[in-house]
Amino acid sequence: MAHDLVLLTGATGFIGFRTLIFLLKAGYKVRAAVRNATGSEKIKAIKPIAQYESQIEYIIVPDITILGAYDDAVKGVKYVVHVASPFASPDLLESEFESNYIQPAIKGSTGILDSAAAIQGIERVVITGSYLSIAGFAVAGTDAVVDETHRSAVTVGPYPNWLAAYAASKALAFEATKEWMAKHKPSFDLITIEPVFVLGRDDTATRPEDLFRGPNGTLLGPLVGHPQPEPTMCCPVHVDDVALMHVRSLDPAIPGNEDYLSNSHSLENMEWEQSFDIIKKHYPKECAEGIFKVDTTERPKSLKVRIDSTKAEKTFGITFKSFEEQVLSIAGQYLELIGRK
Repeated sequence: MAHDLVLLTGATGFIGFRTLIFLLKAGYKVRAAVRNATGSEKIKAIKPIAQYESQIEYIIVPDITILGAYDDAVKGVKYVVHVASPFASPDLLESEFESNYIQPAIKGSTGILDSAAAIQGIERVVITGSYLSIAGFAVAGTDAVVDETHRSAVTVGPYPNWLAAYAASKALAFEATKEWMAKHKPSFDLITIEPVFVLGRDDTATRPEDLFRGPNGTLLGPLVGHPQPEPTMCCPVHVDDVALMHVRSLDPAIPGNEDYLSNSHSLENMEWEQSFDIIKKHYPKECAEGIFKVDTTERPKSLKVRIDSTKAEKTFGITFKSFEEQVLSIAGQYLELIGRK
């Protein structure tokens, strides 16, 4: 219920910050777990947060992998929303995959469950998973339909590249939380939100180049002249919808101990190259001026993925925002950050 205290992790990130704003708008009080004082200062500096200062407090959790990391953070809260996750980076060495991806993903999730179970009063834990929690890249380009019952084989290292390690971290963390719940049978229930390609306005971005990190960069790059040579899975979802699912998960009317996929084009066909047509339609002047280089850049290629997200649509009462809305959300913010809007 609104006014209850929620522990939120990952609030300095793209999905986490939007979830923070949606929690505050819904009337919840939020205790944001950050790794250091810089994290809380970053949140305070973001313009939309100013009107909610009285509803938010901060606690420093410097290392989520240590035993009892969240013991103090969970005291007095009714709900836990765990969004924090290792950041995907192609710059890591193979020797760093285990310590930077696998262990933080697993120990962060099971550790917060340990802390929640050690006290009384927590009713529900919501964890941000991923499509990769239940389905690997091998499903892409096939006729297989992925829903919440799908399971792909979980791989262990060594991993051929950073992306394989990142995907494995999602699957291993998901498996670990399922095993933890089955073993400990806590008084609270667990909901896992499983988004795919999360796109949309990123209020943590303060410079144009900030928008090129993560999934937003995959979309925005080709629009401004940076081709994407490899095909990308066609399964986007707006960050607003992902945040909304996290907040609505705290409603006791939403069934617990369930997983929910979030994908804006459930079983529909969409193509990444449609982003070029959307930009040409809405920003002809900026295209003519060369801000958007959709007439001179190779169109992005798409890799089909059939994802059934009707369970989330029905359960949460969500009509997912369209790909066009996602494109315009990012493009509009890009124009703002370069001083053109």
